[in-house]
Amino acid sequence: MIKENYLNKINNSNKPFIIYKTIKGFDLYTDFSKKIILNNKNIEKFLNKKFKVHKKYKTTDLLIGFFGYELLNNLIGIKLPKQKSMNFPKGIFYKPETKKTLPEDLDYKSNQNNKITRNFKININQSTYTKIFNKFKKRIRSGETYQIKICTKYKNKSKIDPLDFFCRLTKSNLAPEAFMIKDKNFSIISCSPENLITKNGLSISTKPIAGTLRKTKKLIRKKH
Repeated sequence: MIKENYLNKINNSNKPFIIYKTIKGFDLYTDFSKKIILNNKNIEKFLNKKFKVHKKYKTTDLLIGFFGYELLNNLIGIKLPKQKSMNFPKGIFYKPETKKTLPEDLDYKSNQNNKITRNFKININQSTYTKIFNKFKKRIRSGETYQIKICTKYKNKSKIDPLDFFCRLTKSNLAPEAFMIKDKNFSIISCSPENLITKNGLSISTKPIAGTLRKTKKLIRKKH
């Protein structure tokens, strides 16, 4: 009898799970006891919630999930242009009860055939891209900004195995912030090179590639 590997087993169980990149490999979280869907009304209460202090913590005493850009911009008072609604949560966090350590070389054999039904659609063409580029090039020259990042959205409707896609992606582009969330109605896959926040003991570091920080009187800049 051939023993089914862990990734195949949990994927076939249809249980929601999260895979997150670590220094030595991946951590897989599952058996979620809580699922918190965030919006602009409950985000501050979520961030300010006080948790009970335990003498001894387990590796699953945490919440893992994501904040959407809209939530974060709303917190600091930045208004975004009206976006096309996808009926997708602005942020979700899960409370896991099970944690499994996985190696960097993920072992998974998909039983599903990926079917690409049509070509990808992009939201801007070359002409629109050039107009955006020229607009911000003037702002860079005038000193209004120092960096731009023009994002192109690739969209397609296809039937794929998310876990198979993620495992193959980690072999070709293993990013420091690689993660996958698989829930019952959706999956999210990330291969971001940005390290937003890392905590090591009492030391906290941030290494975003593209980002801004609002100037305030309390902001202290160290001189080198």
